[in-house]
Amino acid sequence: MIFDNMKNFIAEKRSAYESFNLKDVPAHLQNVFGMGATASGVSVTQEKSLSLTSVYSCVDIISRTMATMPLPVYERVDKKNKEVAYDHPLYKLLHNKPNSEQTAYQWRALTAVHQLLWGAGISWIEFDNKGEPIALWPIPPWRASPERTKNGELVYQVSLPNGKTKIFQTSEVVVFQSMSTSIDRWLSPIQLHRETIGAAMGVKEFGARTFGQGVNPAGVMTLQKFGKEETQESLRKKFGGYEGLGNAHKLMFVEEGMSFEKIGLPPQDAQYLETRAFNVTEIARMYHVPNFMLNLSDGSSNWGTGLEEQSRGFMTITILPYATQWEQELGNKLFFTPKYFPEFNMDGLQRANLKSRTESYWKFFQMGAMSPDEIRAKENHNPLPNGLGEHYYIPLNMGTAENVIAGNYGKGETESDTTNSEEGETKDED
Repeated sequence: MIFDNMKNFIAEKRSAYESFNLKDVPAHLQNVFGMGATASGVSVTQEKSLSLTSVYSCVDIISRTMATMPLPVYERVDKKNKEVAYDHPLYKLLHNKPNSEQTAYQWRALTAVHQLLWGAGISWIEFDNKGEPIALWPIPPWRASPERTKNGELVYQVSLPNGKTKIFQTSEVVVFQSMSTSIDRWLSPIQLHRETIGAAMGVKEFGARTFGQGVNPAGVMTLQKFGKEETQESLRKKFGGYEGLGNAHKLMFVEEGMSFEKIGLPPQDAQYLETRAFNVTEIARMYHVPNFMLNLSDGSSNWGTGLEEQSRGFMTITILPYATQWEQELGNKLFFTPKYFPEFNMDGLQRANLKSRTESYWKFFQMGAMSPDEIRAKENHNPLPNGLGEHYYIPLNMGTAENVIAGNYGKGETESDTTNSEEGETKDED
């Protein structure tokens, strides 16, 4: 089989879970490829960057969101309507299990992590003897590189663990890129912002060393001279009763010649905290994640006034571009007819609170835009029995556009209803 080498590679050592070790790369090559030390003196790699809680949180939030959203396959019934194609072979692959070792959640989360850290999430498409896709296997992005053949054709060169390389055509892999400057190149967000991340890692290391090795007493006791009994140990025991939360605000008595001076937060330590908060904001800006999702509140936000608006802004500004990219790439590589297509269902993640949803549903119901069953489906409820919820309702004092044009506007009456009403009025007059 053409893909025997690749299948052996997956069977022996699954590429999805391989760990990249910077020590395997010589120091001079680290600098060439942007993996060496930054101006702060800290070496930045994709995996080291995850030690920053801000980077970890941004990557975790976006990857889990991409993995949580349902990804069903739809069938175009006509130009205006679509319905879920539960029986389509690719429905199970994308919605449930893309390969024999991962769930859809695991595959999407891992692919998103690769995209967010290395700049590309790549998977090999396994086809059956009929040429139909039957599995998606993640490929480590650090083992793959886009290349151009002598004919100018774009291919992907993958380094196998046995030292050999495998060339894949663009139709054999799905590739989800982050920012890129050309068709045949993707850019790693971590390497693009390595100085920013290196500075944040340097500040974190400085703080750890300061707390581990620095001298930071809570206060200083001063006295003119030690008496026979006023040794350091006796003074420590005497004033130890004022330590701890339970002894806060106790009245302290000091002997003549003694004074106690409390040491507050030094200015450089306060600046250290401000620097850490600034670094969190910088990394959040890098991944387009609102500050409130990183538990950072600065009292102002450009994402909206409330938590609900900010969450919707995150889905629109951050998640929607990724979702659109994934839908188009999967649709082009896996589906051979435009009749079927994958589409993320973002409704559940964009839902408002119960009161807002109820008001919105009521307005749609009143104008005849939604039936009871459609409202129930939005709330994950089953339809009403015997087709009771399939009908649409409009107020009696409203008419259709056709009736307005025909001059039959008023109380939703049809032409026959108006005629019967006029006949009834004539009889009453007689």
